[in-house]
Amino acid sequence: MKGHSKRKRHSSQQKNNESNQSGCFQLPLAHVDIERLLRENLHGFAVDFALILVRELLEDELRERCGNRYERSVERMARRHGKQRGSVVIAGRKVPIDKPRARGAEGEIESRIYSLLNRPDAMPEAVLRRLVNGVSCRDYNDVLDPFTEGFGVERSSVSRSFVEASEELLDKFARRRFEADKYLIVYVDGIEYGGEMMVVAMGVNHNGIKQLLGVRQGATENSEVCKDLFQSLVERGLTVNRPTLFVIDGSKALRKAIVSHFGEYAFIQRCQVHKKRNVKAYLSDSTWEDISSLLSAAYNETDYERALNKLRKAAEWLERINPSAAESLREGMEETLTVIRLGVPEELRKTLATTNPIESALSVTRARTGRVKRWRPGDMRLRWCSAGLLEAERRFRRVRGYNQLNQLETALQTAFTRKSLAPDTWVA
Repeated sequence: MKGHSKRKRHSSQQKNNESNQSGCFQLPLAHVDIERLLRENLHGFAVDFALILVRELLEDELRERCGNRYERSVERMARRHGKQRGSVVIAGRKVPIDKPRARGAEGEIESRIYSLLNRPDAMPEAVLRRLVNGVSCRDYNDVLDPFTEGFGVERSSVSRSFVEASEELLDKFARRRFEADKYLIVYVDGIEYGGEMMVVAMGVNHNGIKQLLGVRQGATENSEVCKDLFQSLVERGLTVNRPTLFVIDGSKALRKAIVSHFGEYAFIQRCQVHKKRNVKAYLSDSTWEDISSLLSAAYNETDYERALNKLRKAAEWLERINPSAAESLREGMEETLTVIRLGVPEELRKTLATTNPIESALSVTRARTGRVKRWRPGDMRLRWCSAGLLEAERRFRRVRGYNQLNQLETALQTAFTRKSLAPDTWVA
């Protein structure tokens, strides 16, 4: 549970920082209270994992009766008949779930698996405790043992169904169409996952609703991987001829791919957190405390020229201490201030200044696969990463400051007109 502890500490530090910034007081907790909260959080994680397993069991039973979706077969016993709201019992409590339905010649066919899952003693606490302890590939059978014995299904069937379901999920994800969706904002970030790089793209529409657009796997965040990702998005209908704000992690390969596909319609906002992280890598802790305050002051400005002047002064100060740190700060410096230059209102500006929304989504995937010790060659990383991201997507909320998006749209259109008239006044 070391990885989980690190995530908990990081989450706790982040919440403390937010509390200090908003003027909130800190609430001390006794050890017993902390232990109780930790158990509740782990219990919730286990329920989430159990629901994924339940959905795959129900889908596997449906495939046996009706065949694969959209498949025509004279041998099938029934046909799919939509879904209805239902519930299953996990560790003594009901949890809502969509129940898949099937109809045959005699009418609706009851699901045997659903009936078993709906019993008061359906999933015992013992199974949940095993799930809480973390699931790795080598421990997968230990988790399945008490579960499959209770429902009369083979472990190999569950495992095979999970692989097939994740492959189908990945295929659907890769074929998503975007003609009906107009995105004001596109987040793109390259994140290490399972020892390789995953480049993830996520769009935000006019209503502030987030949607995952695509994922590409590569050894590094190189230009070919980035170009391949954007080429796929464009082919699937992503609009290229409207002003769009791209929030990226600062990768030169990403920037090059965006400009190549979207040209003058692209406005680049480099992640301020990544910029700080890059500069910090060149400095000692004592020096970083001073420069961090200077960078934060610049990024909290509401006037573009004042913010840019503060960054330039910080770079001049760094030049005397560490020229490499100064060079890192100057690289793409203006693009870390794009949201300030556009005049985006404060609440929305904080949302658009970093790639944190993608980091948050990927944390769901890491929570589920943090104990995997052995990644197999092929698409295993891509399948697990995509499955986790899509699970996170189900819980997405609208971005903070979504009621200010109309102001962003107006600002983008105005800036695009100015850039068209005087290209040298804007960085792409």
